[in-house]
Amino acid sequence: MYKVFLVDDEIVIREGIRNNFPWEGSDFSLAGEAPDGEIALQMMQDVKPDILITDIRMPFMDGMQLCEAVSHTMPWVQIVILSGYDDFSYAQQAISLGVKEYLLKPVSAQELLEVLERIGARIREERRQQADLLRIKRQFASNSGFLKEKLLVEALNGAKSAEAATRMLERARGLNFSLLAKRYLVILARARGGEEGRALAQSILYRLADGSGDAVHACEAPGGFALIVMGDSDDDLEERAYGFSQAALYEIERASGTTAQMCIGEAVGDFSELPRSYQSAQMVRRAMDESPDKEKRRIMGARDVGMQPMDALINLDVLPLSERLQYANREDVEKILNEYIHSMGSAAIHSVMMVNFLYVEILMAASRIIKESGGEPREVIDEEMWEQSLFSTMHDPQEVIPVAKEVLEKAIAFREQQSSTRYNGTINKARAYLAREYQNSGVTLNDVASHVCMSNSHFCTIFSQEVGVTFTEYLTNLRMSRAKELLRTTKLRSSDIAYAVGYNDPHYFSYLFKKHTGLTPRDYRKESSERM
Repeated sequence: MYKVFLVDDEIVIREGIRNNFPWEGSDFSLAGEAPDGEIALQMMQDVKPDILITDIRMPFMDGMQLCEAVSHTMPWVQIVILSGYDDFSYAQQAISLGVKEYLLKPVSAQELLEVLERIGARIREERRQQADLLRIKRQFASNSGFLKEKLLVEALNGAKSAEAATRMLERARGLNFSLLAKRYLVILARARGGEEGRALAQSILYRLADGSGDAVHACEAPGGFALIVMGDSDDDLEERAYGFSQAALYEIERASGTTAQMCIGEAVGDFSELPRSYQSAQMVRRAMDESPDKEKRRIMGARDVGMQPMDALINLDVLPLSERLQYANREDVEKILNEYIHSMGSAAIHSVMMVNFLYVEILMAASRIIKESGGEPREVIDEEMWEQSLFSTMHDPQEVIPVAKEVLEKAIAFREQQSSTRYNGTINKARAYLAREYQNSGVTLNDVASHVCMSNSHFCTIFSQEVGVTFTEYLTNLRMSRAKELLRTTKLRSSDIAYAVGYNDPHYFSYLFKKHTGLTPRDYRKESSERM
C-alpha cells in the first residue's frame, strides 16, 4: 500500500480527489491533505508518504518550493504536479526538481489512477534495484569512492596533529568534496537483515548523503556505517541530524522490512574533534542496546540518553574521573576505578591524604552525574556515604574501591533510570498544549516543537518513539475523540462539530471520521443514541 499526500488550496479539488478516487479498491491510501505547502511540509515530515500530489500556485509556500524542500528532506517521495493550463511553463522547473508526472486540471479519477499506477511500478522497480547487491558493489568500486571512504575513516579516528588535520581537509578538496564547517557530529547507523540488509542500508545512506549538498558524508564503520554531519550551529546540526536519521530509517525499514538504528553523537566545534563525537555515538549505540525500549527507540542522540557535552565539563574540578564516567554503565565502574587509581602513581597510592582526596573526588563525580540527570545527590546516595568518618579510616585505595563502586553505581543507575523517562516532561507539556489548542485548525507540528523548545525533526522523533503514534495520528485521535463526545452528548450539526474540533472543511472531517471509526458522523450519532 502506497501512502499519498494531497496539497491544493482549492477545497473543491481536494474534495474531488478525496471522494471520487477509488482508494479502497487500489494500492493507494490518502495519508493526509493540506491547503498550502508550509502546512504540508510539516505534516509530511510526520506522515512520511510515498507520493505527493501538489498544486503549483498556493499561498505561503507554493508547489515549486514544496517540491524543492521535499526533494532534499524526503528524497524517496514521488511527486505529481497538478496545474492549470496557464501554469505549463513551470514544467521545466518541475523536471529539474525530479518531478516525473504532470497533470492538467481538471483531472479525472481514471487519469490519476493511471499516473499513480505508473509511480507504483516505478517504486517497485527502485526497490528491486536497491536489492541488487552487484549494482551496489559496482557503485562504490570507483577509485575516488575508495579514497573518500579512506579519508572519512581517518577523520573519525582522528588527526595526530593540526598539520595532519589541515592535510585531510586539503585531500577532501582534491576529491571534490568539503569537510569545512563550524559544527560537526557523527551518526552511527546499523541495519539488521544480514548482508542483504547491510547492502540495502549502504545504498540508501550513501544516496541520501550524496543528495545532502555536501552537508553529510557517509563511510563504513565497525558494525555498520558512519555519517559525518556538518552545520553552521547546534540548532542547524540537530535539525539536519534528526531529519537525515528519520529519512534514512524510514527508507531502510521500508526497503528491507527489518529494523535499523541511528545513533547520534554529540556536537563538536572543530574537525579535529570528530573522534569525540564518534565515541559518544558509540556510547549511544551501547545505551540503546542495553535499553529495555530498544525496539521502540530506534533514533537516539547523546542528549537523549543523558550524556552532557564534554565542553560543559572542561572547568570542573573532577574532570579526569568525570570524563571517564561520562559514558560508562554500571559494569564499567570497577575497571574505571582501578585504572584511575593506578594512574595516580605509586607514591600517591600510599598517601593517606590522597586516599581521602580520591573518595571526595568520587563523591563529587557521583554528585555531578546525579545533578546532570535532574536529581538531588543526597536523595540518591545513602547519608552514611557522605560521612567524613567513613573515609578518614581508610589508608589504602583498595579499601575505597568497594564503597566508591557502590556510590558510583547508584549514581549511574539513577542516570540510566532518568534517561528512560527523560522526555516525560516534554511529552506531557506537548500533550497539554494540544489539549488546549486542538480546536485551532492552524496548530502545527512546528507550533508544538517550538513550545517545548525542540527542532521539528527532534521533536517528531521523540514524540513518535515515546507515545507510539506519530504527531499527526495523535492530534487526529484527540480531535476524533472529542468529536465522538460531542456527537453523543449534543445536538450540534456535524459541520459545527468539525469547526469545534479544528477542521475548517466539514467534508474532510466527515472523511476522516469515517476512516477513523468506520461510520459517518450521522451513523455514529444514531448508533450511539440507540445504545443509550
